[in-house]
Formats: sequence, C-alpha cells, structure tokens
Amino acid sequence: MTGIEERLRDALIAKADTVRDDGRPRALPAPRARLSATRWWAPLAVAAAIALMVTITFVATRSIAPPSPAVRPTPYVGPLAPPVEQVWPNAVHEIPTTAPGNRAFKPDVFVTDRVVVGRGLTKNRPDSIWAYDVRKRRFTRIASLVNRFITNEPVVFGDGYVAWSGFRDRKTEIWAVPVTGGVPRRLGSVTATITSENMIMGADHLAIADGAVVWSPEEGGVYRLSLKGGSPTLISGTRGFYLVEWPWAGWPRNERMVDHPIPRPMEHLKNVLTGETKDATPPSGRTSWDGCGVMWCFNDIEAWRRDGTGHRALPGQATHGDLYSGRYILLHQRDPAGKRASAVHDLATGRTGLLLHTPTRRGDKAPPTLHLQQGMFWYQTGRGTQVLVHLVP
Repeated sequence: MTGIEERLRDALIAKADTVRDDGRPRALPAPRARLSATRWWAPLAVAAAIALMVTITFVATRSIAPPSPAVRPTPYVGPLAPPVEQVWPNAVHEIPTTAPGNRAFKPDVFVTDRVVVGRGLTKNRPDSIWAYDVRKRRFTRIASLVNRFITNEPVVFGDGYVAWSGFRDRKTEIWAVPVTGGVPRRLGSVTATITSENMIMGADHLAIADGAVVWSPEEGGVYRLSLKGGSPTLISGTRGFYLVEWPWAGWPRNERMVDHPIPRPMEHLKNVLTGETKDATPPSGRTSWDGCGVMWCFNDIEAWRRDGTGHRALPGQATHGDLYSGRYILLHQRDPAGKRASAVHDLATGRTGLLLHTPTRRGDKAPPTLHLQQGMFWYQTGRGTQVLVHLVP
C-alpha cells in the first residue's frame, strides 16, 4: 500500500468515528438529479492521483535502472584445432635451414606462392639475399650485401623489388634490389631513433607500394622514398600516424614497451592517399581491445569487424595484440584434458590450424621458437629443416 492510500484510509476511519450510531435503521437518501462537478470529480481525482503516482513510480524506476552488463564469453576450453597442414595444405612448406656455403637461411617473405626470399647469415651476420623455390627445392642468390648492418626488420617485397633497412652512422638506411638479382642500391637514409635502452628503432612496417618504399619511424608519420632513390618525404597529414597496411595509417599505436598499454590501439585510421578516415566501433558493452587492423579488431577472447559487426568468441586466447596479413592472429588453446597448443586463426573465414603443441607439465620438451611476421609463421624442426606457414591475404 502506497503512502497516499494509507492517508486516504486514515481519513475515512477518522470521519467514521465522528458519526454516532443509535442502532436504528435509516432510509436511504433520495437520489439527486445531478451531482455537482466538484462532488463527483473528487473521488475520481483521488483515484486518478493514486494511479498516476503508481505509473510515475513504475516509469521512473525503469528509466533509472542501470543497463544490464554485457555478458563476456568465458575463455575457450574445447577441442584443439586440426594440424595447420590439414586446414591449409598448400600453405605449409618444409625447407632447409642452410643455404649454399653452409650459411644459415632466415626466411622473410614469399614473393610468389612457391618462392620465398630471405637472408643468408654467416656467423649470425647477414651477408647475402637468397630465394628458395619450394617446388624445385633450389636456392638462387639474389644479391651479396654491401652493408651488413641490417636491422631485425624483415626483407619486404613489392613492385618487382625486395627492400630492407640497415643502420650505419646513426642513420636508418633503406636498401633495395630487383628480385631477379643485381647489386643492392641505397635509396636514401633518415636519422635513426636510439632509445634510452640503446635500442635502434628503424623503419616500422616497411613496405613497397606505388613505386616507392614506405614506412613509419618511431616518432610517427608515414614516409615515402622512391625506388629510384632520393630524399625521404613525409606524406602530408600523416604526422603522429603509423603505417598499418598500405595505404592505411592509424593512431594511437599499441605501445607494448610502456607500463600502461593503450586500451584502444589504432582506433583511428586514415587513408594516406585519399584522406578517408575510419574509426573503430566496438560491440555493445566493449570499451577496449588488444589489436585492431583495417578490417578486424579483437581482445584476448573475442573478435569483431572494425564497424562493430560480426562479433564472435575466439576458439582460444589471443596471445599477441598483432594481426598478420590483416586477418590472422595467434591463439593459445586448451582442451578439457589439459592439453595445450599454439594455433593460427583466420578472422575472415573462422578457420583455425594447430601450429605446435605446448608443454603442460614440468619436464615436458619445450617447443621450437615460433617466429611471427607479416604473411608468414615459421619454426625450425631440429633436424636441419624449418617449417613455413604462408598466410595468404
């Protein structure tokens, strides 16, 4: 019973107490022709007021109630993915770990569906660029290196050239050579960034596109350097942006080296050629993510398209905040029996392939080191070969 109903009850009881009952029956009063507006409206007004108060209370209660929190899926525990060679049989290749001259071969990039290009290393120092044909099972030398001070960034391919970055005299140098072979040419250089930990920050996300080498340095911006050589130029309107996937650049960058990770990395994208922009829109109830590319965003257990649609749970836990070839992520999987594995998941198709089993108990054999880079995952088998997984965009 509401407060107004209680007051109405108390008033009626008090009024009844003032009427003296002598025990004799009385005739009912004769009906009146009409009631005054005031007399008939009063009880209806009270009833209406009570109904209105109940309605207002109900509406107010519903309007101020907090929204139900979004239900976040629990981490995946289920069957491990089938082996990657069963999921993508044409993407997996086993090749030698050594090139001619007994030098180590470090793969970098597939230039066709059957030819991979990488660096030859003698005593852990690169001295040449090689191509390996996975069908003919044959190495071909592309170039000997004039400047061996190559950074750890992989060799990249585009427009019939392979390119890489080097470091000398506190400058980041950009080198290139035709993929068919020749003498490497230094296209140009920029002042390198050296961190307080004495780390050399070179050309991030180096790529070849539209007749030029493009990249972002540590301080941001997208630079362009013609394959014909010259001076690097900052593309207009890209200051503070970082190259994601040509021609798209974004900010803020995912800073893994700082104590406070960026909660919404690459939230804003810009096409550096047209000026078109794309902002990430997470699904309802989500306010942050671990990684975001041109088409896809994800956190540790979920993924969705950049516009917030296509939300789904991942078949495992994402272990890095990186997208490879714009659509692949590395997952950690665990099944109900406790077995664990590393797997690669394709956000575009939903397919998942197991790369390596991982230890679950003390004393288990450690898996080989898994190398992750754009377009390719690879690891050494320990028997003179290495397995390459070519992730086709």
